[in-house]
Amino acid sequence: MTDQPLISTHTRPGAHRSGTMTKAERTLSLTAGVALLLHGWRKGGLGGALQIAAGAYGVFRGTTGHCALKQALTPTPYETQFSSEHQWPLSEAITRSITILRPLEEVSAFIARPENIGPLLRWVDSVEQLTPDTARWNLRAPAGRRLQCTLVQSDTQDPHVLHWKTPGDARWAHDITVSLTPAPAGRGTQVKAVVVCKPALGKLGYGLARAISVFSDKALLNALQAVKQQLETGEVSNNRLRPDQDDDFFYVHAGTDHVATDHSSAKTGVVIEGGPH
Repeated sequence: MTDQPLISTHTRPGAHRSGTMTKAERTLSLTAGVALLLHGWRKGGLGGALQIAAGAYGVFRGTTGHCALKQALTPTPYETQFSSEHQWPLSEAITRSITILRPLEEVSAFIARPENIGPLLRWVDSVEQLTPDTARWNLRAPAGRRLQCTLVQSDTQDPHVLHWKTPGDARWAHDITVSLTPAPAGRGTQVKAVVVCKPALGKLGYGLARAISVFSDKALLNALQAVKQQLETGEVSNNRLRPDQDDDFFYVHAGTDHVATDHSSAKTGVVIEGGPH
């Protein structure tokens, strides 16, 4: 697949921004909006106020020609390409990259072993190696739930590219790629992680994935930060610093150590499994 560094961009270069409404959609939105405004004005009360608000938004959408909901449900060019190449109905993707001040071969060997990564992540209870290429991740989830995710490592033609995917019967299939390249000016190794999932429930599932992307993106960032800290210092300062009953799977919290990454937040995607497989 052609590399897409701006995986989170929901606009193709030179193309109309996603969420742009067609002429027919704008006309329908304006007509429905005006009708709701008039009906809400005559009805009055709380119900009328809600109709006025909905009608005003319909008029606004029709006037501007842009729909935030349509934008939220429009896959990125990368996601569309990935779906086509893997025969998935829909794909939802996030990406993060970080520079680790260690040699490429050392970083690659460390990341390739799930037993090295699991203990660094505060939402992972354990990692069971089922076969040399298959590992089962036991995860903490909100409300005291426990989830399991099985990942199978596959061979790649590039020795500096690591690849995992869920078995074919997974409810929310995932495809994870980690690419490693020498950082400029001999500054160690640049690590780029791309996590793609196949949402269940079609567009509804895709919208759900987008809605909670702030959590999954934070999880991916913290995972890369933990690997960086472990390799560079030999310890992770915020590793496992939690009460025994802390089930904060998403762990969007203050007070963590900040580690510089190579780009800003990629607000697309989700890496939480939908449930046990």
